[in-house]
Amino acid sequence: MAKTILHNYSVQEKLNKMDVDLIDVDLTTTSATHADGDVIAQQIEIPNAVSVKGGCAIIQSIYLQNTDNSVESPALEIIFASANTALTSDISDAIEITDANLIIATVLGSATVSNWSTLLPSDNEFAIKSNVGLVVRAASDSTSIYMHVINRSGGNYTPGGTDKLTGRIGIVKD
Repeated sequence: MAKTILHNYSVQEKLNKMDVDLIDVDLTTTSATHADGDVIAQQIEIPNAVSVKGGCAIIQSIYLQNTDNSVESPALEIIFASANTALTSDISDAIEITDANLIIATVLGSATVSNWSTLLPSDNEFAIKSNVGLVVRAASDSTSIYMHVINRSGGNYTPGGTDKLTGRIGIVKD
């Protein structure tokens, strides 16, 4: 059990120790059509997500940007994990989690982003999920966590290119 010491630091000292960061990630995918439930991007590293190896952080916000000039606005589930483990053998396939491959043991949590805003006349779009509040922990030998993106739109999603979907993760580090 973790030992919590509440009174070692004043409120000001604790706030001064915390680090807030925005980390940009490219959600590399394929240009194929992704059916509902298909993996769009997987094993995307969020480097230095925590301050020390095996440390914790709070994911506070998720910003997604789609620059493929087509307004599709898919609901996307972002799954965070502590290990660089694939959810499927091939992007554009459904998730392949079984009891035998223990991928579920590395999952830290998830959030769905679905509130897209279109920037006219370019048809680029962005979505933000604020106040996520998901506590994550990196593996004991790493300061990175990983993310996977799943199509949860109820229909098909076809990216305009392999580099058109990007993200920015807002993190409060311990």
